[in-house]
Amino acid sequence: MGRIKERRRRQRIDVAMPIEIVYNKEKIFARTKNISVLGAYLWAEKEVPRDVILDIRIKVPEKGPGQTRKIRKIGCVGVAFRCQATAATEPDKRYGIGIFFRSFLKEGEKDLADYIDYILLQEKKTGKIFMRKRKQRKRIYRGR
Repeated sequence: MGRIKERRRRQRIDVAMPIEIVYNKEKIFARTKNISVLGAYLWAEKEVPRDVILDIRIKVPEKGPGQTRKIRKIGCVGVAFRCQATAATEPDKRYGIGIFFRSFLKEGEKDLADYIDYILLQEKKTGKIFMRKRKQRKRIYRGR
């Protein structure tokens, strides 16, 4: 069986970041499941209708060692293209919402892209370290 071809134009990372959505003069608080500079999939406690323009604030942590836990708020405008309720068997009713980002305020797109690149680099480093340790364990196990 062949691999499924990735259709996304920009790489997406799985990270839970707080997002604030303003829709119809109401604030909805949510958390991302994954995000890219083109859009995000998130979990919220309230439903958002499809094809609605949303005012969005993404809370992105500062990156880098030695940084205090500062949070940058990135403002953008987006459109909800999907909203699905969780299964009826789950205790808390949540909604999975797919959002396409239309435009960013100030340097928000660059800030988000920098954060995503930083996370991808950290994942790559962690993966290399894991593989190196795995090879070492195999050698020890085999007695080499």
